[in-house]
Amino acid sequence: MDKIKVRDGLIRELWRMTKMDIIIHLREFVEGETAALWYLNTCGAERVTPSQISDNLQVSRARAANILRSLREKHYVEMEIAEGDRRKMDVMLTEAGKQSLQEKYSFLLKYFDLYVDVLGEDEILDLTRLLKKTVDCNLLLDPKKCGESGGEEGE
Repeated sequence: MDKIKVRDGLIRELWRMTKMDIIIHLREFVEGETAALWYLNTCGAERVTPSQISDNLQVSRARAANILRSLREKHYVEMEIAEGDRRKMDVMLTEAGKQSLQEKYSFLLKYFDLYVDVLGEDEILDLTRLLKKTVDCNLLLDPKKCGESGGEEGE
């Protein structure tokens, strides 16, 4: 098989996949407000700092501050001055934030259940195995090994 055709076919299908509703809904959990709520809900700490959110979401401190401001306006998070260091803020998830996150997560689970029904369990297991192999492959994750700078996108 022609490696260039295989590569180009992979790029084309991955690009098409990014336009699927299921990926659009999943993307919410890895970037932006929902990702911040997800981190707050799953990090194992009752309180986190804005810089921890910034680091976890891999966004600038300014972007994290904008996300937190929006979440505060929606009453999904509360922020208080940290007890141990009055120069820092603590961020906490509110019940309204938990409720919003749970609704989005329930919707996502139903969507993925439908995806499993459509493709079938065996195909999903194969896809999961290939995705795990992809994520575990450091060569694919390190742009320096490809001879490129990686062309990081802005936030």
